[in-house]
Amino acid sequence: MPEKKVVDRILGLYVHIPFCRSKCNYCSFFSAPPQSEEEMDRYTEALIRHIQMGKSLVQDRAFSTVYLGGGTPSLLGSDRISRILEAVQQTLSIRSDAEITLEANPESANQDLFLAFKKQGGNRVSLGVQSFQDDELTRLGRVHSVDQIEQAVESIRSAGLNNLSLDLIFALPEQTLDRWRENLSRALLLQPDHISAYGLSYEDETLLGRLYAQGKIAPVLDEDYVQMYDWTRLCLKEQGWIHYEISNWSRPGRQSRHNRLYWNREEYLAVGVSAHGMIGRIRYSFIRKAVQYVDVIQNMKDNGKSGFWHPDLMQDKVELTQEEMSSDFMIFGLRQMDGISINAFRNRFGYDPADRWSDALSALKARGWLVQQEDRVRLAHCAVPISNEVFVHFLD
Repeated sequence: MPEKKVVDRILGLYVHIPFCRSKCNYCSFFSAPPQSEEEMDRYTEALIRHIQMGKSLVQDRAFSTVYLGGGTPSLLGSDRISRILEAVQQTLSIRSDAEITLEANPESANQDLFLAFKKQGGNRVSLGVQSFQDDELTRLGRVHSVDQIEQAVESIRSAGLNNLSLDLIFALPEQTLDRWRENLSRALLLQPDHISAYGLSYEDETLLGRLYAQGKIAPVLDEDYVQMYDWTRLCLKEQGWIHYEISNWSRPGRQSRHNRLYWNREEYLAVGVSAHGMIGRIRYSFIRKAVQYVDVIQNMKDNGKSGFWHPDLMQDKVELTQEEMSSDFMIFGLRQMDGISINAFRNRFGYDPADRWSDALSALKARGWLVQQEDRVRLAHCAVPISNEVFVHFLD
């Protein structure tokens, strides 16, 4: 298919798939097991129509990234994934060099899926591994085994996909540094191109969050958490990996372009139940009710902007102020290890960060939590584990 007209402005597409084989014990994202194949078919058709409605918001602007996330998008299977991506390619202007990512879990990963994904232009897979210890997988509520992880990676590589990210979780209850070292070492043996390593968090609406609140489990000690994180950083640095965001590392040239779009506060069109997007100054999210989402779209007559943002689909829709946008730019930008460019901030918002946050910047630099080198301001390494204590200064 010939490439459509390209407009030189960064834009991403996020497509949310809410289905999972089962709910993980730590997950607070909107997801649930599908009740039937028909339910997944109806949701796929609603997504496609919603994508078609979204064209009126972006016109001929070109998309640099496409991300199918969830949930477990791989659970849809090769046919539905192909139909979604075919609709994306036919409806929107997708750059020929776009990064197109599919989230997958080992239990629903197979070569046919990845061959179909690649045929529709897919070129990156994010595989939800989380651990290489079967007992830890059970504690997390994962339904795959360590053997299935290795089989999934083989299927991805056999399909000719050469950009693979692995998701891992550390600081599980009672986890030791040695066990975390083994997890990361086994991940590296699979030769991924990107690793996301997140410290376990205890969200209120999750099983682990409830057990924590009831005093039935205890998180690892703060010093153990920091030790695991620092070992991860040093281990990957020794092997030539780039630490480019608080929880993300990559081989050179393999940073997640889609996630960087979020952290740089660029625009992204989002579709799907519970999906969050940002177009212009409009930040929005859709309802967390899959049946209502599908029914509203199926019964809709308006295919334009008002249809895309139909009131019955919206969880939230706000127009951000200049001050809110600049706060976001600072907070999300400082998540990246190279920090923010003062010139980029000034060009975007018309003033210098020091014009608004002079006292905060001075205090954070004096404490050794922020470092400024010429045009760039970034987190100091010692401040990464306590980054939220830095970010709060840029909310005012």
